[in-house]
Amino acid sequence: MQQHSKLKIDPDVSVLFLPPDEKVMARIHEDICLGISPAPFPVWNNILMDRLHEYKEYADAGFDIRTQPFSFSSKNAMLASICQLLATDIPEMTQYKSYLIGKQYKYHKAAYDNGEIEPTGEHISYAALKKKYSKDIHPSTVEMVDTYGISSATIHEYAKYAVTVDALRERSPELVTSILAGKITMSKKAVSQLCGLTDEEFRKSLSIIEREKSGKILASMLPGHAPVKIDEPPHLENRIIPEIKQMPKYDPDGYVSSLALTIPSWSATIKRVRDRSNMIDVSPDAARKLIFQLGILERNIQIIKTELEGVTEDGN
Repeated sequence: MQQHSKLKIDPDVSVLFLPPDEKVMARIHEDICLGISPAPFPVWNNILMDRLHEYKEYADAGFDIRTQPFSFSSKNAMLASICQLLATDIPEMTQYKSYLIGKQYKYHKAAYDNGEIEPTGEHISYAALKKKYSKDIHPSTVEMVDTYGISSATIHEYAKYAVTVDALRERSPELVTSILAGKITMSKKAVSQLCGLTDEEFRKSLSIIEREKSGKILASMLPGHAPVKIDEPPHLENRIIPEIKQMPKYDPDGYVSSLALTIPSWSATIKRVRDRSNMIDVSPDAARKLIFQLGILERNIQIIKTELEGVTEDGN
């Protein structure tokens, strides 16, 4: 049992999570009113690793806080693990996922450089890695390339983006939250440009962003933009502009139907692990890691079940 007064909410962890939506907070408040104790909170060295807002609500309500400790070789390794858990839970490459991958690279590389982790490919020669992946591959990025299916160059691009997002957070935490939550669509170049503006230019930019937030905010819309003029050859003036590709009609059931087809494979995998593994022989570290991931999965299942049950109730 861990008293909540001894748990730490670390700023390095806090920036990795988006605020929960109203439905999640409503569920938490309902459980508190019903006296339902929360599931154990994951911690490393008394640092809270997940469910930060839920923890605050239960702690303020006077509940006893149970914890599930996890073992990591360092804080960098712990933060990289959180980034990966959050990023792999996002199916599409959103601004938030790009940010998480960039942060994961930062922490993963720091842990690698300090000898705190042994990434995939550690025992493969550098020449062999470059031949298999790309010329700019590094042992610290091999596992990330395999996990996300993106190039090493893209990972480095996301790392730079994460740095600019954190710099922008210093000027406007609310704006960064809106960008990462998808409420405002802004190009990476525009985010970078905002960081270099004067205070007056930044205030003007906030007005522009508020006015144009229904569309995509580009760097060219903000103060300080210096467009590069390119003289267009005369023979291109009368060129035929190809038609914009027609996107397929939006299917509101698409993602839900896809998930329904995917879940049976998850169940089969879990059953196969149970059938082929002797749980008594599993190491505590491996068990804790799987429990952590199952907890994340269980939380997301409960959230989507509540949302879908609301739909079926409305339909009745």
